Amino acid sequence: MGTTIANHGEWDFLYANALLEPDGNRLPERITAAVAAINLRLQEITNGPGDNAERFALIDALRALHALQARRSRTANPISHGTES
Repeated sequence: MGTTIANHGEWDFLYANALLEPDGNRLPERITAAVAAINLRLQEITNGPGDNAERFALIDALRALHALQARRSRTANPISHGTES
């Protein structure tokens, strides 16, 4: 996945903040804010003329955030995610 951060407005700023957040305690709130902004932007461009490049960037960003969230969950609680012996 070759997600790049372009200047598309508020969502990409929040997305970058989530990706670059070093504090594991603040990461969930960063992810939540970014996902909300991305979903809002997807709704906006779905209801009007949209930029396909931005739409693809939005979808890639959502995938990356979901993967980051899943990885964080597995790291926080490895036993409940099938890594037990």
